[in-house]
Amino acid sequence: MKNQLRLAACVTHPIQYQAPVWRRLAAMPGVSFHAFFGTDMSVRGYRDREFGRQVAWDTPLVEGYQHTFLSTDPSIQQVTFWQPAATGLARAFSKFQPDVVLLAAYGGRFHLGALRAAKNVGAKVVMRHEASDVAVSRSRLKGLMRDGFLRRFYGKVDGFAVIGTEARNHLVRLGVPTPKLTPAPYCVDTDFFTGQVERWGPQREKIRGKLGIGTGDIALVFAGKLIPKKDPLLIAAALRLLKPAQRKRIHVLVAGEGELRPELERALRDVLGGREHFLGFLNQSEIGQAYAASDLLILPSRSGAGETWGLVVNEAMQFGLGLVLSDGVGCGPDLVTESTGRIFPSGNAAAAAAAIEDCIEAKVADPCHFAAAARERIEQFTTARAAGGVVQMARAVAGFPSP
Repeated sequence: MKNQLRLAACVTHPIQYQAPVWRRLAAMPGVSFHAFFGTDMSVRGYRDREFGRQVAWDTPLVEGYQHTFLSTDPSIQQVTFWQPAATGLARAFSKFQPDVVLLAAYGGRFHLGALRAAKNVGAKVVMRHEASDVAVSRSRLKGLMRDGFLRRFYGKVDGFAVIGTEARNHLVRLGVPTPKLTPAPYCVDTDFFTGQVERWGPQREKIRGKLGIGTGDIALVFAGKLIPKKDPLLIAAALRLLKPAQRKRIHVLVAGEGELRPELERALRDVLGGREHFLGFLNQSEIGQAYAASDLLILPSRSGAGETWGLVVNEAMQFGLGLVLSDGVGCGPDLVTESTGRIFPSGNAAAAAAAIEDCIEAKVADPCHFAAAARERIEQFTTARAAGGVVQMARAVAGFPSP
């Protein structure tokens, strides 16, 4: 019986949150890992329409593991249903001969082609994807059509490495039996952000001083695209409802770009009078400054608009930040407890104000409030646990003995 598991991941393009999991898989004993990408667009840089700028991530996306680009066509600047395609994947599989193929999504020609190529070489298929029944609002007809497609698609998948509560609920509802599910929690590059905490944490007061944030002030940080889906304007609306004396102690850091920036700048200036700090787009090696300077992360994403998880929450929790999240943020059931933060109904400025006020009162009473609980909670959502869950399910579906 073979002991070396040949595992292939099929992904449209290198993604900064997935790369550390691929590196971890490549380093695991008994695993021969290879990633197959539809396009190299994220490595060469591409224009992100929502950020409104050219994006090239400053952390390694393809180092530390074997990989193949199926296309290096420079005209591919975004992922759609039609592009990239899985052209050449069947030939690549015939050479690599995977025992298991890992899929990270289902909604495009690339993923359908990858599933077909896997079945053609007799490989088992495991999925680890952003599955949810609540992240996107749909009409009843579209919901029924989606359910029908997914029941058929999932029926061809041998096992699921499940990122969190919403994903598990979705899969169980669509009839996936629980023996085909194993946890593989959603995560950022936890080792990298541990280094960011060590780098920027000691500079907290220095960073706050440059921004004019006083010792007794509370800093909220928003990190992400300034687009309607994220609903950043709700932050200003919520702060306007706080008592003036409390509002005077609040600063807001905005790490991101997007179409709503001019409107958000005006709204926050009207409410805070200069205590708003627009930091622009911060790459992975820079974002730690914003978290280190802050006390609370606020993410007011709209319910049903597609916030399947919200990985900035994972990042902020490694810095010990408290959380103020809307119920439109998919990671809420997994990461928010009474000890780590508060959840409010999306679009409700009054409820958001109450959540902010509650968290601020807790921080004023105890400056270390939330920090220990946040770090303890996020230790369950690491690259090691994610990779371990993937391999556990992959070995099981391929009939490999437990290590």
